[in-house]
Amino acid sequence: MKIGYYVQGAMDEAFIQGLAKRWCPDAQLADGRFRGSSGESFRREIRKALLDLRDDKSCDIVVILTDSDVNPWRDVKRREAAKIPPICQHQCAFGVAERNVECWLSIDRHQLVAYLQCLPGDIPDDDPSGFVKRRFGMGMRDEERKSAQQRVCEFVAAANLKTWIDGSPSFADFYDDVWRLATQNRCHMPNERGAD
Repeated sequence: MKIGYYVQGAMDEAFIQGLAKRWCPDAQLADGRFRGSSGESFRREIRKALLDLRDDKSCDIVVILTDSDVNPWRDVKRREAAKIPPICQHQCAFGVAERNVECWLSIDRHQLVAYLQCLPGDIPDDDPSGFVKRRFGMGMRDEERKSAQQRVCEFVAAANLKTWIDGSPSFADFYDDVWRLATQNRCHMPNERGAD
């Protein structure tokens, strides 16, 4: 199986790699080209990137991940999912993190506190993005950043995702999209909801 992904930054890429490692460890990953530096560029390039992942890179499944920032995540998903070319819709999972991916990483505070070796009160409630990036080392360059990405990937691969599903409607929605695609593609993916 070949999974393509289209994400905006290094943290999002590490997040997707962690989920792939957990859900489909034998999959080959292909990243979609994103040349811009803003959310607007990311959204403008969705169509071209998805067609490239589908046609040129022969991906079976394509995962798009973006942030809602201060907007309601359902509105962002509805608006941005409309940009997916009809020919790709059946193979796309579109995740929109409430605020940002760092908020998803912070859903299970106990797990994050243990991993980052910090106190619960150290993690900001409103937007943990800056704190989480700093503690994982995502602000670093080159080799240090690669090491930080690996830590994020390992954290996600080992996470209690049932807690994430129960604690975040946007993550639950994303999980359900991925589950649907895995089922359609006869890919054995663990049932993180814990029910048979």
